[in-house]
Amino acid sequence: MQMSRWTKWATSVVVLSGCLLLFTAPVAAQATATANINATATIVGVTPLAATGVNDLDFGAVVAGFPASPDVANLASQAGRFDVTGEPDAPVSVDFTLPTELTGPGPVPIPITFAAVDGLEWTTFPTAYTTFDPNFPHFTAIDAAGNLTVGITGTINPDVTVISGAYSGTVTLTVAYF
Repeated sequence: MQMSRWTKWATSVVVLSGCLLLFTAPVAAQATATANINATATIVGVTPLAATGVNDLDFGAVVAGFPASPDVANLASQAGRFDVTGEPDAPVSVDFTLPTELTGPGPVPIPITFAAVDGLEWTTFPTAYTTFDPNFPHFTAIDAAGNLTVGITGTINPDVTVISGAYSGTVTLTVAYF
């Protein structure tokens, strides 16, 4: 079958157009690329707070049926004590979580109470301190050297029926910048 001139011409145009489209179409390149950098900063901020339990609150040997508190003359060795370090001269809040009883080998726990003067803040350990109410947050400051010494006393009142043995409870100190 013979093609007419017009058919040849149209076929040539179609083939030539297809070739032009093929060669002029954008070449498929790599579609994406990725790169990474680090975001960095050197912060000049406050010194982190650190608190260390240094001394347990020690009532010593107590006779059942008689209340007991640490002896004021022996607070350095009998009062509970925490050393805190942080940003010099920074204001902080001191907050205790206090037990209401001491538990031990017997079925009867020993009540423990904390009076409005049982919180201790030593300005010079072990000789100079001020008192505060440990049942509420206490607002103070880290000293110029970055230190704070906080203590706690209390009173236990063992019932006359309490069984002999070691009794304990946990005192937790939380210190925060404000």
